[in-house]
Amino acid sequence: MDKTYSWDDRMEEFISILCHTVKAEDSKIKSVQNEIFLNLPLLSTLVILFFLKQGSNDDIFVQIKDRAKDITSKEIVETEFSYWIINFQPIKKLLLEYLIIQEDDIRAIHIENLVEKCNSFFEEILKSEKLIHLIPFTITFAIIHFTVLRESLKLQTSNFRINEFKEIISRYQDHFTNFFNQFFTWRIDQITTNTKIINNLSSPSLFKFQADGEVKDIIGNKIVKYSAKTSNDQVFTKVFDLIKLRMLNEAITDFMKIFLHIFSLTNFIYDYEPSYNISWPLSISSFWVGPYGTDTFPDGSHNFDDNSKIFYNMSEDESGVITKIKLRCYGIIDNIQAFYEDGRAGKKIGEGGGTEHIISGLNKSSKYIVAVKLVFGLGLLGTIEFIFNDGNTTGLLGLLHKKKHEITGSIQIGPFGKHNKFRLSGIMGGGGKIRTNNDFGENVAHIAFKFQLVDSL
Repeated sequence: MDKTYSWDDRMEEFISILCHTVKAEDSKIKSVQNEIFLNLPLLSTLVILFFLKQGSNDDIFVQIKDRAKDITSKEIVETEFSYWIINFQPIKKLLLEYLIIQEDDIRAIHIENLVEKCNSFFEEILKSEKLIHLIPFTITFAIIHFTVLRESLKLQTSNFRINEFKEIISRYQDHFTNFFNQFFTWRIDQITTNTKIINNLSSPSLFKFQADGEVKDIIGNKIVKYSAKTSNDQVFTKVFDLIKLRMLNEAITDFMKIFLHIFSLTNFIYDYEPSYNISWPLSISSFWVGPYGTDTFPDGSHNFDDNSKIFYNMSEDESGVITKIKLRCYGIIDNIQAFYEDGRAGKKIGEGGGTEHIISGLNKSSKYIVAVKLVFGLGLLGTIEFIFNDGNTTGLLGLLHKKKHEITGSIQIGPFGKHNKFRLSGIMGGGGKIRTNNDFGENVAHIAFKFQLVDSL
């Protein structure tokens, strides 16, 4: 078995072939990994990629069980997913048989049978009591379902037309839209907070509060343990809230790496009706990542003597199309500010005055940011790098990455999807000061980023 050919690899390659097939003239669609598939019917390509790739015994549904184990309840994965995989086997049998059918008239009959069974299977899924947990499974099945329907259009079978196809797309759209938010209503309850704050009034020290606690993501098996002294017990409420928010946003981000494939559904009928589009709600076509800071990241143990130099003055800017980013930095990131297409200036995070850098010429579709690298230390954000959709970068801004002994955490956020389907659309954060006796002004202590689906690819 090819261990490196994952669920994500199979889905990405198939979607690339689909896009290349229906939008070959579009310069944004990169060449596919294996061009031999371009000479096969799309449904044959799907069957090979999903069920026969590298002669593996593990088809894409077996892989989705492993892929979803950090997305939803492991019990659901082992019971419900297994149940639906068994129920899917008659459809899989028909798909494999399709590969060896040569005559068009027999293929047409075979496809009619597949359409009927896929439609019925979808109806059965919608009756499940565990529907919100089945989204990863349903996404995988949706790609198969729509490939079968597209083949039916191609063969002009008597029982299926484009308007019926659009109606089924609409039903899937409603399904994914309705259950996306329901899933995360459940998901946030899987992140628990346990804190203990002791107020020692008899202490001669300024720091009268001793805080101990942890935030745990039960599904993702992530834990942040925190202990510190401070003169303000409210600080720790804010710390734990931000850690929980960061963990939830990371869970959403991991989920979106699966969910992003539903945004390709209209591609299945693009060459039959190019003007057809789906308007996905902003609530499911965009997401925040973060906030990151030395007190909220990384997972593991944190032990601060004093948090009084972190302000927790988090900005709440409205996101949009970013056209420019200004920042100042030297040893650390002193401040950062986004500017938007409507002429709006986002809130400046931090006030320090290092060397100014301007990232300009950004827009909605041809030049945008798809990923960000962060390095933290000294209680603050020390280095940042922005990566563009063409693969170029700003380079590392801020010098903390050169001081290995000062680094407390680093992370790269994005890109999401091999075809850069999401662009940076918002920046928020809060300030703080270096934990020294010198006052260098307010710098960047916390930062979070919003990514939004690129409208057209």
